[in-house]
Amino acid sequence: MAKTIESTVLITLGPGMEAPAGTLYATGDDLSFRYDSTYTISSDSFDLFPSMPRSLAPFFFSGLGPFSDSAPDRWGRKVFSRSLKRTRVSESEYLFGVNDLTRQGAIRFIVDGKPAAGDEGVPVLSKLPELLDTADAVEQNREVSDVSLRRLYRATGSLGGARPKASVSDRNALWLAKFPKPNGDDWDVIGWEAVTLEIANMAGIKVPEHRVIAIKDSEERSRTVLLTHRFDRVSAPSVERMERLPYISAMTALEARDGDGGDWLDLAEFTRRAGGDTIELWRRAMFGAAIGNTDDHLRNHGYLRKNNSWQLAPAFDMNPEPFDPSLPDSHQMSLLGDTEVDIDKLMSDESLSLFGVSRKYADHWLPTLRSALSQALSRAAMRRIDMHSINLMAERFDKAVHALQ
Repeated sequence: MAKTIESTVLITLGPGMEAPAGTLYATGDDLSFRYDSTYTISSDSFDLFPSMPRSLAPFFFSGLGPFSDSAPDRWGRKVFSRSLKRTRVSESEYLFGVNDLTRQGAIRFIVDGKPAAGDEGVPVLSKLPELLDTADAVEQNREVSDVSLRRLYRATGSLGGARPKASVSDRNALWLAKFPKPNGDDWDVIGWEAVTLEIANMAGIKVPEHRVIAIKDSEERSRTVLLTHRFDRVSAPSVERMERLPYISAMTALEARDGDGGDWLDLAEFTRRAGGDTIELWRRAMFGAAIGNTDDHLRNHGYLRKNNSWQLAPAFDMNPEPFDPSLPDSHQMSLLGDTEVDIDKLMSDESLSLFGVSRKYADHWLPTLRSALSQALSRAAMRRIDMHSINLMAERFDKAVHALQ
């Protein structure tokens, strides 16, 4: 029989303010949670998740439920199960196996008076070549030392997505390092993601601070790594002293499950109720439709708790796809039930009303979007992206610019 683990759940309520929100009981793949009575009546407290309004009644989950944002996603699970040398890992093991310092958001788990999985430090930027080599070994299913696997997992933790990645510390801040795949991609995915962040920022979309660096792997190959600032942390003299910002994914916000594509209608309604910026959300939908960002599932959108409301987190994981005239863009995020989301549909009266965007504002912003998109190929050349990768995306951006004229 699986052992039940009892954990105090801590949450950040503001700068220098951390409080116990309640107690989590985990048994294998099943969880239950009960708010602390003091927390429920505190004027500074808030519902940890939309699906868990403050009360004294317990909540039960088969699986991690809304706590999944605090646990590893596909890449992290792959590394963790490899480090344990097991294919069967319980949900509670995944949850409590995350390094306390790199765990996503502001929720912390305290077991027997100590942070779950400890706080064994965060690799510094100079350790990236070693982390990349270990990530390559995991991707290629090669032998790698237990020490290297544990070090990579401590850096990976609850970071989402399937692409190899890790957290590193640099310049008194925490950064997410996104690695290229060991056998290469069909195009320079990392380079294009960096360019996408640049042109999204030019179009007035909030993105995290980011930069691209080149490192040498064990075979002396030059590899491109994208570094993005962890927006769920506030920089401090040390990683241990960083303020943690509460974060929920759109999947958690909409009480959905992994694999649920979601609809812009539901996301706009939640954003409006939570006090967020629905016009910014519309800009992101328009930008994603223009570049063919079809991997726009609910985990790739998120919210930060600021000023007593859930505000849109900076945009992340936006990637262009080569244009294929024989296939319409089928997005994971639908628009009023339609997965073929394009600029014309987002500019319809019905869509503008959904996002609370006036026709005057939409027409005024379109030249800004067009200008940003028209500079994508030249920005890619400035980033020294190879010509094959640039040519592969040329038709996508040409089509987007023409659609906005």
